[in-house]
Amino acid sequence: MDRIEILERLKQILDLEITYPPVMISISFLIMQSDLKGIPVLVIIFIVVAKLAIPFIIYVLLKERKYFWIASLFLFIVIPALITYLIIKDSVFSKFFLLIPYILFYFYCLLLKFSVRDWLMEAEAKSERENQLLIKEK
Repeated sequence: MDRIEILERLKQILDLEITYPPVMISISFLIMQSDLKGIPVLVIIFIVVAKLAIPFIIYVLLKERKYFWIASLFLFIVIPALITYLIIKDSVFSKFFLLIPYILFYFYCLLLKFSVRDWLMEAEAKSERENQLLIKEK
């Protein structure tokens, strides 16, 4: 895959991450019965599915050499998730604390989406310039 294809795929994934899971989690909190310590099962499923995108996000960020974004991923998502799951899991408010890492992930995806759009425009512009140079050489 070339750079533009990878960035377009990441943009699509981020569009899905930002649009569907927050709505579904809200609905499941309001409607569904819970089975796991007051946490609706659908909420857990949506959080797990959302976090499945993290390896691809890391792959693209490494390929693009965006090390600040990788560091912020660990700082805003991985570390708070570990703290939440290990320290606060037995709290009365654990079902609300479970959403903190997801909310941070959602915010991270939102910010990353805007940056990916810029990276994609830069890559397309660079590709277009290279094509124009090739045409002029012929």
